[in-house]
Amino acid sequence: MNRKDICKNIIQSIYKYITSPDKLEPHREKNHFVRKRKLSLYHVILYLLFSSKASMFQNLARIRSELGSIDFPDISKQALSKARQFINPSLFKELYYLSVDLFYKLLPSRKLWNGYHLFAIDGSKIELPNSKSNFDFFGEMFGYPDPERRFTMGLASVVYDVLEDYVVHASFHRYLASERAAALEHLKNLEDLNIYQNGIVIFDRGYYSEAMFRYCVKHNHLCVMRLKDNYVIARKCSGDMITVLPGNPKDGTQDVKIRVIEVLLDNGTKEYLATNIFDSEITQAMFRELYFYRWH
Repeated sequence: MNRKDICKNIIQSIYKYITSPDKLEPHREKNHFVRKRKLSLYHVILYLLFSSKASMFQNLARIRSELGSIDFPDISKQALSKARQFINPSLFKELYYLSVDLFYKLLPSRKLWNGYHLFAIDGSKIELPNSKSNFDFFGEMFGYPDPERRFTMGLASVVYDVLEDYVVHASFHRYLASERAAALEHLKNLEDLNIYQNGIVIFDRGYYSEAMFRYCVKHNHLCVMRLKDNYVIARKCSGDMITVLPGNPKDGTQDVKIRVIEVLLDNGTKEYLATNIFDSEITQAMFRELYFYRWH
C-alpha cells in the first residue's frame, strides 16, 4: 500500500469515527449538543478539520461550495465560535492517535539507517494567546524589558520518525514541565505502538541523566544522548570509549555499560554523545552522521 492509499484509509477511518454518535459522545461537554439544533456536533468538527487560516466567513463559504452534500447550516460566526468551545480537545488527540496507529499498521516497509529506524525527541517553549483560561492553566508570566507585560507559555514536545517524516506522538505541557518527563511519555507511546524495536532514539543536550539512560536500557530503547560538557564521563572521553555507570544496592540499580563518543564539529569544537549502542560497525564517524539526523 503506497502513502496515497494509506492517507485515503486514514481519512475514511476518521470520517467513520466522526459520523458515529457513540464515538463522539465522550467528547462533547456536558449539557451541550443534546437537543436537535441547526448546528450539530458533527458540523462543528467538520468545520474545525476543514478550515484553513482564512477568515471564518471564507471557510464557511468554502465548505458550502466544496461539500454541498453536507448541507452545512446557515449560522452566524458568533454561534459557530461559541459552539466549538464545547468540544473536548480529547477528540482531536483520539483522531490523531487513530491516524498514527493506521499509518504504521498499513506501511508496507519502513526506511532504515544502517539497519536501524530513527526517532528524534525535542521540545520547544511556545508563547500562547492571552486569555483567562490560559493564565489559569499555564500560569501568568512577566519579565524584562517590560515588567508590566503579562503573557503565558507552554512546553511543546514531539517524537519524530526521522526517516518516514512523521510525528509519532506530541504533547503540550505547562511552561515549567520537565522535558525528560515529556520524553518518557513519548518512549512509552513508542512501546504501546510496538514500533520501537530496532529503533534508535536521538536526544539533544539536556535530556541525559542516569535515570533517563537507565530507563532506555531497561526498556530496550537504543538511544543517543548529547552530553553537557561538565559531565564527568564526557571529560574522560577521548575518541570512543566504553565505561560503566555504577549501580547502587540501596536503590536496587545495577551497573550499566555506557559508550561515550567524541564528535568533532566543523568549527573545531568537540561534542560528546552517550549511547547504549555497542555495535562495532557503527563507528565514531557514523555517530556524528547519526546525531545530525535529529535536525530534520
